[in-house]
Amino acid sequence: MLRSMYAGVAGLKTHQTKMDVIGNNIANVNTTSFKSQSISFADLMYQTTQHASGSTETTGGVNARQIGLGAQSASIATAIDTQGATQTTNNPYDLMISGDAFFIVNDGTQNVYTRDGSFYVDGNGNLATQSDGYYIMGWMAVTDEDTGVTSINTNGGLTKLQIISDETSTFPPEGTSQAVVSGNIDAKDTNITSSAGKTIALEFYDNLGYLYTAEFTIKDVDDAENTYTMTLTDIMDSDGVSVGAEQLAMVHLGNDNQAGVTNQVPGVLKSGYYVNNYSAAKGTADFAITDSDVNTTDTTMFSAVPTSGKLSDLDDAGVLNDLYNIVIDDVNFYDNDTYTMDHLGNLTISHTGTTSLTTKKGVVNDTNTSSYKVSVSGAVATINYTTSTGTLTSDVDGGKYTGISSALKTAYAIPTGLSSSTTYHTTDGNSLTLTVPSTTSLGVASGYEAVVTSGTAVVTSGAAIKNTTPVKGNLKNLPETIRGYYGDLTDAKYAAYPDTATYSLSSDGTLTVSYPVDTTDTKTADASLSSTYKFSSVDTTQNPAVITIENAADSSLTYTINQSGTVDDAAQALLAKYFGLTDADFAQYRKVENPTYQITYDETTDAMSLTITYKETTPSTNTDTYSITDTTNISASVGKETAVYTDKSGISTYTLNSTGSLADLMANTDADAILAAFGIDKTKAANYISKSSYSQSSYVISNSGLQLTSYEDSEYTLDTGSGYSASVAGTTVTVSLTTSEEVNTSGNMTELSSLVKNAFGISSADYDTSEPLDTYTIEMDANGEANLTITDNSYKTIATEYNRNEMTLNYDHANGSYTGATFKQADGTENGIGYSTITTDKIVLNFNPDMDDTVNPWTDVYLDLSTTTNYNSSGTSTLQASKGDLAGNNTGRMMGAMTGISISKDGKISASYSNGQTLLLGQIASATFANASGLEKAGNNLYTATLNSGDPVVQDITVGGGSISTGVLEMSNVDLSNEFTNMITAQRGFQANSRIITVSDTLLEELTNLKR
Repeated sequence: MLRSMYAGVAGLKTHQTKMDVIGNNIANVNTTSFKSQSISFADLMYQTTQHASGSTETTGGVNARQIGLGAQSASIATAIDTQGATQTTNNPYDLMISGDAFFIVNDGTQNVYTRDGSFYVDGNGNLATQSDGYYIMGWMAVTDEDTGVTSINTNGGLTKLQIISDETSTFPPEGTSQAVVSGNIDAKDTNITSSAGKTIALEFYDNLGYLYTAEFTIKDVDDAENTYTMTLTDIMDSDGVSVGAEQLAMVHLGNDNQAGVTNQVPGVLKSGYYVNNYSAAKGTADFAITDSDVNTTDTTMFSAVPTSGKLSDLDDAGVLNDLYNIVIDDVNFYDNDTYTMDHLGNLTISHTGTTSLTTKKGVVNDTNTSSYKVSVSGAVATINYTTSTGTLTSDVDGGKYTGISSALKTAYAIPTGLSSSTTYHTTDGNSLTLTVPSTTSLGVASGYEAVVTSGTAVVTSGAAIKNTTPVKGNLKNLPETIRGYYGDLTDAKYAAYPDTATYSLSSDGTLTVSYPVDTTDTKTADASLSSTYKFSSVDTTQNPAVITIENAADSSLTYTINQSGTVDDAAQALLAKYFGLTDADFAQYRKVENPTYQITYDETTDAMSLTITYKETTPSTNTDTYSITDTTNISASVGKETAVYTDKSGISTYTLNSTGSLADLMANTDADAILAAFGIDKTKAANYISKSSYSQSSYVISNSGLQLTSYEDSEYTLDTGSGYSASVAGTTVTVSLTTSEEVNTSGNMTELSSLVKNAFGISSADYDTSEPLDTYTIEMDANGEANLTITDNSYKTIATEYNRNEMTLNYDHANGSYTGATFKQADGTENGIGYSTITTDKIVLNFNPDMDDTVNPWTDVYLDLSTTTNYNSSGTSTLQASKGDLAGNNTGRMMGAMTGISISKDGKISASYSNGQTLLLGQIASATFANASGLEKAGNNLYTATLNSGDPVVQDITVGGGSISTGVLEMSNVDLSNEFTNMITAQRGFQANSRIITVSDTLLEELTNLKR
C-alpha cells in the first residue's frame, strides 16, 4: 500500500519536472535563436516477489511477479538541429546561420558557441555580441606585400575581428598606369587636316589621388600613307591650370630611346631643357635646364632667344646646335630657312627652293580583281595590267543572263536586250552557251473556261443550263425537264398520280408530291331476331343451310331464310323483316359494296343472331418525296416563289497541274481536249518543243489562257585576241583582260599614261606640271620589285614641325586597322633623321625622371592604341582617350573614405569606399560538432562544448553547406501548439498521480479504523 503512495510521489515529481521544461520553452518563445527542449520518462525500479520459472514435463513455466515503484526523468533533449524562423531587422550586423553551424565568441577566458547573431561594432571597431560584448571570432585578412593580393587563411588561428580601424577607415589612392586611345580617325576630317589638328584629352590620377588631364594633338601627315602625328601638348591639373613648361620637360612620350633622350633628334629641343620665360610681345624666349624639382628656381642657360626668324639667328644665339642639334649644312638645313618657336620651345622650320625631293613609289598591291606586273628590259619598262572582267559559274545548273556584266557581254560579243529569263552554261569559260526562252500566250477559246487554284488548273467545256418552276403547284404542271432531274419519279409513277396531285419544293431541292386516297375498312354489325319470331329448324343438307323460322304466336306460320349469303335487295327485305333493321342501316352497310351476313342459332333456347360484314371508306392524303438524282451536275436554288435549277451535265472538266513541262502536257490522256480549250491541237503544240540541251519547254495555265515557253541555244566564243582569258577554280570561271604598255624607264612625269600612274599608285598630288618639270625613273630593286622614283624639281616651301613628345600613328591602307607607332630618331649622321621600327606595343607616357616631389608624384601611363581605326566616318573623327586598360583595370583612383560594411554568405567581411573600391577585412568563423545536441547551455544564448558533443570543427561556413544571411535573426524554434498540448498531458498526468496518493491515504485510514 505504501508502494503506491511512493509511486504517486515519484510521478508527481517527474510531471513537475516536465512542467518546468514546458515553462522554460514558453518563457523563451521570443528569445533569439533559442532551441526548445523536451523531456522523456523512464520507469524507476521493480520489487520482485517471485522470479520466473521454466516449464517441466508436468507443468508449464511461471512468469516473474514484479511491482514497479514509480517513474523518473530519463532525459532532457534540446532540438538544436531544428532551424528557427527568420526575423527581419534590416540591421547589417544582425546575422543568421542557415545550417547546423555555430558562431564562435570569446568570453575573455574561453571560446563559447551561439546561434544568436545579434552583433554590433564596439568603440574599438571589434565585432561583438550585443548582449554581453563577447568578441566574435574569425580570421583577419592579410595583404601580401609583394603581390598586393589580400586573402584569408582559414587554417590559421582564430582572432577577434577588428573591422574598423584607422588603417581600414580609408582606401589609399593609386596612380593611373594604363590608358586606352580608341575611336576612328577620318582622313577627311577638317580638324585632322588643319594646322591646329584635333585635340583629345586623357584624364589620369597621380599617386596621391589628384586628377590631371593630358592633352594630345592629332594631325594628318600623309593621306596616301595613312599616317598621323600624335603630340603631347600640355598637362593640366583639376582646375585646368597647366603644370608648366618645366614639368612638361620631364615628361617623355615613349621610352628614352623612342623619345630621343638617348640620341637627340635634330630639330627637337634637347631633353631636360625648357622655356622658363616666353614673351610673345618681345619675340624672345629664355631657356633653363630642370633639376627635377619644380619647387626650386632653375638657372637660365640661354636668354633672349628670338622666337622667329632665320636659322642663322638661332645659330647666332648659340642654341641651334646646343639645344636643337642642328648644323647648317646646306643639305638638310640652310641659313635662309625660317622658323617659328612656340611657348614650349618646339620649332617649325620652313625651307623654300628646288629641293629635288624624291618620292619612291612601288607597284600597287594586287587585289582580288586586278593586278599590275612591271618588268624592265634595258631602257624600256613593260606594264601589264590584268583586271577581272567578271565571273561566271560552271555549275551544272548554269547561271542567269542578268548576272552577266556588260564587260563580260563585250568579251563574248553577247547581244543585249535578251529576255531576263535567259540562262547560260560554260565549262572552261572559252565558250558560252546562251539558252534563250521564247514565250507564246494563247487565250481561252469560246465555250471553254480555265480556273487555277493553288497550283491546280481546271479546264471546262460547255455551259450550265438554267430551268425554273414555281416552288409549288399541280404536279401535272411540273415541266418535264425538271421532272427528269428526279430519277425515282418514273413515267409510270407520274402517270399513276391523279390529276389532283400537287407538288412542293424544299430548300434543298427535295420534291414532295401530295395526292388524295380513300381507306377502306372491314366492319361488322350485329342484330338479334325480332321477338315476333323464333327459331324452328335448320336444313343443313342444302348449301347454304336453310333456317326455318316460325311465328312466335302461331307456330303454324313458318318462314325460311338462307343461313348466310350476300345482302342483295331480296336478302335485305328478309333481314329487315326478321331482325328489325332499317333502310338507313342497310344504306350504310351497302355504301361501298354489298355486304355478307351470317346467322347463328341456338337449338336449345331457339335464339338467333345476325352478323353483317361490310366495308366502310375514309378519305385521306398521301405524300411521296423525291431527291435530285445527279447532285454532281444538278443543283437547285429554291426561293419563296420560284426554284431555279442549274444543269451542268453538259459540261466536261479536265484537271491538271497549272505548270509543268510541255512533254507532260502532251502525254496527258486528255491532251486533245485540254489543248482545244486554248485553240490548238497536239500537232501545233509540237512546234513548241524545246531545241535546247539545257532547258525543257514548259507551260503555264492561268485563268486567262495558256503560256508556252520553248528554248533555243546559241554559242558565243571568248575574244582572246583582244587580251581576254579565262580561268577555272572550282565552279567559278574568272574572265580577265590584260592590257600592256611600254614606257621609257626615265622621263618627265607629264609623259606618263594613266596606266603607268595607276600601276604605281600615283595621283595628281604627287607631282606638278609647272616648270621645272618633275621627272621619274623606273628601276628594279634587289628583290626583283619595280619602283618608280619621282623627283620634285619645283620651287616649294616646306614647313616641318619638330615637336618634343611626338609619335606617328600608322594604319593599314587596305583595311584601316592600326599597324603601330613610329618615332623620329637621329640616324647617326649629321642632321640625319629617320624613324624607329614600327611597334604595336603600348606607348609609355614616361615621367622621366619620375616626379617624386610632394606636388606631382606621377606614375608612368601606358597608352593602348590597338583599337583605333582609319575609316571613312562622314568627315568626323571619333578618337578619344580614357584611363584604364581595355578591361577597365588600372584606372587609378583618389583616396576613398569607408562608406559601408557588408558581410557575404560565406561570412567574409568587406568594406566599401567612396572611390568605388572594396577591401576584404576578415571572415567570421563557424564551428560544427559531431553531436550538437550534446552541447551544454550556458545561458545568454551560449553553449559550451562537452565530452559528448565532441571537439568543435572550425571552418568556413560554406564548407559544411551552410550560409550566413545579413539583416535577419534566427527566431526561437518553440512550437506553442506543441507546448500547450504537452502542458495538457502533464496536467492530466499530475492529476492522476495525485489521485493515487489520495486513494492510498484513504486505504491507510480504513486500515487504521479497523483498530477502533
